[in-house]
Amino acid sequence: MGTSRATSAGRSLQVAGVAGLLFLAAVSPAAAQTVVGGDVRVFAFGVLEETDLAGDGEPAEENGAAAGAGGVELGILRLKLDSRWQASSGDRVRFEVHGLAQATSPPGSGAVTSIATGGTRRFFDLERDSFSGGDVAGTMEIDRLNLRWDRPGFRMVAGRQAITWGVNYFWPVLDLFAPFAPQRIDRDYKPGVDALRFTVPVGAFSEVEVIAAGQGTRTPDDLSFASLGRFHSELGDGPSSVDFGYMLGGFHRDFVLGGFFSADVRGTGLRGEVSWTSPGCHAESIHPVLGCGDFWRVTVGVDRLLTPRLTLIAEASWNGFGAGGAADYARLAEADRVRRGEVTSLGRRYAGISLAWQAHPLLSVSGAVLYNRDDSSALFQPGIAWSVSDHVSIGAGLIASTGRGVRDGVLGSEYGAVPVVAWSSLTAYF
Repeated sequence: MGTSRATSAGRSLQVAGVAGLLFLAAVSPAAAQTVVGGDVRVFAFGVLEETDLAGDGEPAEENGAAAGAGGVELGILRLKLDSRWQASSGDRVRFEVHGLAQATSPPGSGAVTSIATGGTRRFFDLERDSFSGGDVAGTMEIDRLNLRWDRPGFRMVAGRQAITWGVNYFWPVLDLFAPFAPQRIDRDYKPGVDALRFTVPVGAFSEVEVIAAGQGTRTPDDLSFASLGRFHSELGDGPSSVDFGYMLGGFHRDFVLGGFFSADVRGTGLRGEVSWTSPGCHAESIHPVLGCGDFWRVTVGVDRLLTPRLTLIAEASWNGFGAGGAADYARLAEADRVRRGEVTSLGRRYAGISLAWQAHPLLSVSGAVLYNRDDSSALFQPGIAWSVSDHVSIGAGLIASTGRGVRDGVLGSEYGAVPVVAWSSLTAYF
């Protein structure tokens, strides 16, 4: 019943969004400031080394790993409308719509394309299969559809929107709204979440935010209600400051408490996050291995400009929901927290490091290493990006791993079974 209502409401919202977009495009030049634009992203992936995820001696074609001979292509078109009004009273209103079309060849290559794109569960169904046949499959959806109201004393955003909580890069533990996976190479857009967000400023660079979100079609199982307070403080008379805060809420019937800090100490960025989760102990919240117990997640990180052109990011993370050994990875991967993307790693102890070198104002070279300390597997991600012009950029990189692969049908390590993938990208903005 809840799913059908959400689907019906989603169709109505989809029609309303398109109608609103056309209406605003027609009237807003005289009534407000309107920006219409978008971008096209094209990725090409070549699997240089296939993996046997099934453990039967044959390439895992169903996950796209065996597409190395012909490669995998992914195309993403995003159309954006941003319309803003300002009243004489000082109130500001903003309407945002993003239409998204995506095509993948061959179909079913999600294991490869997931390093560049991904989705999340939503309350409203605003996605459609546009075509599927032969070697290409495509979808269309509305990824942003929200109305924002700014007043001197508060800000409210209603509708599908991007939400980012947390201060770390690879493993943010407070970001429970569609977080990026640690290995994600394209982070320009987070998937939109259907939510009502209310923000009240409480001082300079400080605010309290309250969110109610539907992260799935089942009610009340997929509803989330949470609050995050952010506070800013200067440290002494020098150029140092700290941001800190708290988070509490209910996510999919789990009760979560957490906090964070982010400090700039003489040019060095220090970050930390911690969360404690008490499961609701319904069927899908129970840990496949540990049962229905509380767990902690912690991440600490540092970033530093080593030279005017070389930037370092390093993190260490503890995932109390993870498994202590590879033997339990298969069962953990079926847990609802993992399948919905709230927990993005299978182990418990992680470390990551990233170096970015600005070789030229238009050319950057980067490299990242993710290390699972529980199974001694690692993921390597060297890459290069070149800004061809103000509106066009190209990139290329490699995904490689070390660790035990699949033996006798059992996954030996988290990263060991990842295929070696070379990728290239072209992005054009308009």
